[in-house]
Amino acid sequence: MQLTIIRTAMLTIALIAASHVSADFEAGQSAWDAGNVEEAVSQWRDAANAGDRRAMLELGQLYRQGLGVVQDYVEAHKWFNLAASRGEVAALEERDALAAQMTPEQLATAQRLAAAWQPGEANKQSEEASPTQDTGQPPPQAIRAAQSLLEALGYQPGPADGVWGQGTKTAYQAFLRDAGLPQEEVLTPQSLRAIQAAAEQQGVVQTGDGTTTPKTTQTPVPSPANAPPLVSLDALHHAAQAGDFDVLKAAITAGVDVNARDSRGWTALMHAVNKGYLLLVSELLEAQADVNVRAPDGATALFMATAHGHTEIIELLMKAGADVSIRGPQGKTPTEVAITRYGDAQAARQDGQPPAVLALLAGKTLSEMEALERKRQKAEAKMRQLGISIEMLAIPAGSFRMGDLSGAGDRDEKPVRTVTVPAFRLGKYEVTFAEWDACVADGGCNGYTPDDEGWGRGTHPVISVSWDDVQSFIDWLNGKTGGNYRLPTEAEWEYAARAGTTTKYSWGDDIGSNRANCEGCGSQWDDRQTAPVGSFPANPWGLHDMHG
Repeated sequence: MQLTIIRTAMLTIALIAASHVSADFEAGQSAWDAGNVEEAVSQWRDAANAGDRRAMLELGQLYRQGLGVVQDYVEAHKWFNLAASRGEVAALEERDALAAQMTPEQLATAQRLAAAWQPGEANKQSEEASPTQDTGQPPPQAIRAAQSLLEALGYQPGPADGVWGQGTKTAYQAFLRDAGLPQEEVLTPQSLRAIQAAAEQQGVVQTGDGTTTPKTTQTPVPSPANAPPLVSLDALHHAAQAGDFDVLKAAITAGVDVNARDSRGWTALMHAVNKGYLLLVSELLEAQADVNVRAPDGATALFMATAHGHTEIIELLMKAGADVSIRGPQGKTPTEVAITRYGDAQAARQDGQPPAVLALLAGKTLSEMEALERKRQKAEAKMRQLGISIEMLAIPAGSFRMGDLSGAGDRDEKPVRTVTVPAFRLGKYEVTFAEWDACVADGGCNGYTPDDEGWGRGTHPVISVSWDDVQSFIDWLNGKTGGNYRLPTEAEWEYAARAGTTTKYSWGDDIGSNRANCEGCGSQWDDRQTAPVGSFPANPWGLHDMHG
């Protein structure tokens, strides 16, 4: 009888624990559906910590994509591995697919963390494995000092303004990687001292006002007794780091293997790229240096050049066939790093960046990008010839809450859900009658000329066209320009219309006056006729007439 009682008590405890775990997972799911990513991550972490395989799968997916957490392939693989070991078939597929994108070092670390994991220790392991948590911003004076020194070291953090912006952060993390230090999100006293020590070794000193100056004394030149032989592998790597072209050339001529690694696991090309030595990079590439060799942390020469913003070197590496899709530190590709530094291809084009940078941003080879640029220029010329000036604006990638945020909308606007939208381009204005009439005059649009209801053609938006009619216009436009025009999706349209806002309208919750064409909107066209495109102020992303 006593044994029966004991077994019953144990079963009750097990059921309560399972119910608690399920509650954590369900609470995380509810928080995610409501758009509260931080709460979802917290609940799923608690559930995973108690052994819930579903929560482990969710955490793996979050870390793989960088949603609500810093993207971390090691952490993602660990959670997939743990979920798979508990019978989650989907996690097994995710784990194996992710493993193909990881370096051997990353994979070994992930497997070690999974093997050492015990229920109740997940949070501790995550803290140990993720040293990038924000511990608060340092004072502006310390940031300015770091910015000045990083600039002197060739990391291009931007102006020494004391602001911890993305450019400074990218340069800082590139330094930490090169110095073999743990990655961090913010400047720490220890890392600032490391930057100062590196600058001191390069002969740079910092004055009291934070500016940097060269040392007045020169670093002694190594004597023949302690200098590496000119034809040795050590000499090649030393020359690549020091910018010594003559020694590097002598080593190459003597037949030293340009793709051999040093004790750090770097090739001579990596050192030259890291320092920004354009002439040495060119010489090494002529000597058939492999552009796609990976450092122990996964970084390639292209990844390093992109992180530092060495544009001319990026061009050399792209011409040499550098692979833009190879993942480096934190699972990022050179393309992802480039987007952080340069923005999208349209912004880079406006800034005058060369085709190599545009190719990198688009994730294409240089020859592919050059062909696309020629096609784009030809399309623009053709559009000018036809009297068409469709201006497209770059819409940044991002996530937003889609649907009826105010609670007063229609049923088809519910439920509200979080949607992630990749970057795309959208017309600054609606398609006009002038553009449609050009299509008809050129033999397109099935010869259909819609009625303007007497409201005017020209710059007025085209009306009285069906979805099929619009497809005929798009087919004509793509055929004439070689473009890839299409209608936006519902999510893309709402995302662009909101333009980063959460209010009822992109300018606020009140309709105001003369901001749109609708009944009671206060414009001269209200409830009478269409308004010429661009008659109302643009939204924060530069798009016009998104509200009527």
